[in-house]
Amino acid sequence: MNLGVDIIEIARVNTALTRSGNKLVQLLLTPAEQESLGNLTENIERMAGFWAAKEAAVKALGTGFRLGISFHDIQIMHDDLGCPYYLFSGEFSRIMQEKNLTSSTLSISHCQSHAIAAAALA
Repeated sequence: MNLGVDIIEIARVNTALTRSGNKLVQLLLTPAEQESLGNLTENIERMAGFWAAKEAAVKALGTGFRLGISFHDIQIMHDDLGCPYYLFSGEFSRIMQEKNLTSSTLSISHCQSHAIAAAALA
């Protein structure tokens, strides 16, 4: 089992959004993720959690955002109970297959100042 964890300051995400606006959103989030978040000014904590979840995933994979992996290769979804899970595609999915990794687990949490995510790949 491979584990990855990431923590991010929500104020840092807010500053980055203020500077780059929609460019950052389009870089980090798939269209489905953008739709699920809705108004970002009201959901900055959730966006920070999505960002942390993607960083945690590449740490668990052991690659970082190299080898052609993009933020869009890692999509954060939610089941009917609201539990987050990953939907992988592209190079991330290919490398998982190469490493014989077939399952993933994701946990995301946040408070007023930070968002944290833990990813497990097995």
